[in-house]
Amino acid sequence: MAPWKALPEHLDPQAGRLVDRLRRLKDATGLSFTALATRTSYSRSSWERYLNGRKLPPADAVTELAALAGADPDRMLALHTLAAQTWTGPQTKGPAVPGTSGAEPEPAEPAFEPASEPASEPASEPASEPAPEAAPEAAPAPAPAQAEPDGPASVPSVLIGKPDGPAKPARARRTVLAVGGALVVVAAVLAVVVTLVLPGRGSAGTGEEEHRRTAAEEFAFKPDRTYDCDIHRFEGRLYAGHSDTQDALLQQISTTWGVVEAQCLLEHRGYRIGGIDGAYGPATERAVKRLQDAEGLVVDGIMGPHTWEALRR
Repeated sequence: MAPWKALPEHLDPQAGRLVDRLRRLKDATGLSFTALATRTSYSRSSWERYLNGRKLPPADAVTELAALAGADPDRMLALHTLAAQTWTGPQTKGPAVPGTSGAEPEPAEPAFEPASEPASEPASEPASEPAPEAAPEAAPAPAPAQAEPDGPASVPSVLIGKPDGPAKPARARRTVLAVGGALVVVAAVLAVVVTLVLPGRGSAGTGEEEHRRTAAEEFAFKPDRTYDCDIHRFEGRLYAGHSDTQDALLQQISTTWGVVEAQCLLEHRGYRIGGIDGAYGPATERAVKRLQDAEGLVVDGIMGPHTWEALRR
């Protein structure tokens, strides 16, 4: 296997130990620099700098190489921590490049590859690398105070100005939520308007439930008992809260909730019967006849569909 290039003289023993260990890990993987770049988050030129001792590798790069070689990442991170405390880089040369820590980009140096690498890949690269390989090195640092230009390819740079992320979907979601909330409010207002304004609404709903519930109970006539009337209008018709019948046939001797309903409505319309007791007696029959006569119906004193229709108007 071809030997590696000698490490720079400025490296202290701790830094040299880290780089030497990283070189051995790369040799153990059998990967070329190109293959190493495709298997990790760092470019080929970055790995050449790290393994030639020209730049301190990030902790994530050390961890990724250790994982590829099957080594203990914790031990490698311990070596990295010791090397970072004493690492000294080459002196700054030339003018600073905007967006970097001030150091001039270093030219690529030849790095010796193991003999097992494909013959088609050269052991070293020219000083001027293609644009795709050099782009990661020229990228601005995540923060102005950070001197490390190299980093995982998956971490985007922080830009000042117009954000790259799509803001329109978020605004669209907020717009949809606002419209949905407005529709809910409008629906609630319409429900209140329908309940309070339309004919037969308001207290009619409660009255309908009450007279339906009462009508479901079995009627038992008691001579001394009288009933209250809950007169209300529901769906354009009058109700008294005891029955919702529209066609029950009632005549003398009938004792039902329908009689109580008819007596309440007759009293409400001004046809007096004396008392609301649920018994269809002579007084109730006379009141029905007066109603039939006033409405132009057959005057027979019997409550039927036509009389009910006239009574509930």
